[in-house]
Amino acid sequence: MERIDGVVGNVHADDELETLRETHEERGSLEWVVLDAENRRRSRFRATTDAGTEVGVIVDKPAVSAGDVLLVDDDRMIAVTFEPRDALAISLPDATSEALEAAVDLGHRVGNQHWDLAVDDGVVYVPLAADRHIVERIVADVVPGSEIRATTVEAELFVTELEDSETDSDGGRRPVPDLEHDHSHHAGGHSHEHGEHDHSHSHHDH
Repeated sequence: MERIDGVVGNVHADDELETLRETHEERGSLEWVVLDAENRRRSRFRATTDAGTEVGVIVDKPAVSAGDVLLVDDDRMIAVTFEPRDALAISLPDATSEALEAAVDLGHRVGNQHWDLAVDDGVVYVPLAADRHIVERIVADVVPGSEIRATTVEAELFVTELEDSETDSDGGRRPVPDLEHDHSHHAGGHSHEHGEHDHSHSHHDH
């Protein structure tokens, strides 16, 4: 097992690291540590990269962030990403003064529930850590005429913090903290919807 102490930096906050990430991805020398919700909140964990490298990680902060670089040299890079999350995608009606007022009300209601929320390319995403029927009822009550569907998105869509240290420079996502307290200001270079659902791409956050 390879021991890793500390974090080099984050590809979403460091342009040089992002360039190196792209280079290693092109070369096939980029390795991802894919963390679930439990392990991403630990400062010590063991994991296996998608290339099969076993690592023991110790960081000097409460938790890792999506995009954290654990190791980088001429031969390879190891970086952190999070498991995709099930979510509800809410397509809002065409913008009118009434719809904009309703959207503000929706954000207020979601914030009161301590749900995570992100807006990407005009679609609102709420993770299914929240009860689907409650979300649907609130949305239908606040924004009549909206369309709701289940999907799977990259977890980075909801992680915008770096972690409580960076300011959101994303071009269109406006998240609020979720029930698990991912306090954020945005990470993740793009959002992917998975499975049988649509794919939406948005570049670039940080």
